[in-house]
Amino acid sequence: MRISVVIMTLSVLMAIAISGCLENEKTPADLLEPRENSEEGIKISATYLPDITDATVFEIKVTAHSDYDDDFKKNSYLRDSSGKTYQPLSYEGEGGHHASGTLRFPKIESKRFELVIQDVAGVKERIFKW
Repeated sequence: MRISVVIMTLSVLMAIAISGCLENEKTPADLLEPRENSEEGIKISATYLPDITDATVFEIKVTAHSDYDDDFKKNSYLRDSSGKTYQPLSYEGEGGHHASGTLRFPKIESKRFELVIQDVAGVKERIFKW
């Protein structure tokens, strides 16, 4: 009886440990959730795209009451958890009421970081945190 309780306890503990290890290999759902900022009549949504291996990439979507066209390469930067900043490599997108594009940075290893977009519609900084 005592051995069966020990074996059952060890089995449960091993199952918990294995499921925890497997879960850590997946991208946490929180990383995949878009971050949004709505100020001064312009809504910007930034979605981190973690599956791109050679760069740190974000999908940017803008909703405005009038046509909006901005080159986010000129007014954005990435800041890692140590405070180091990275300038964008490129921005490819199109304008309009629902502008969208892809903002690409050098690959960073930090698990926590911020995308900072400056000077949009009079808002000095819009900060999107992961």
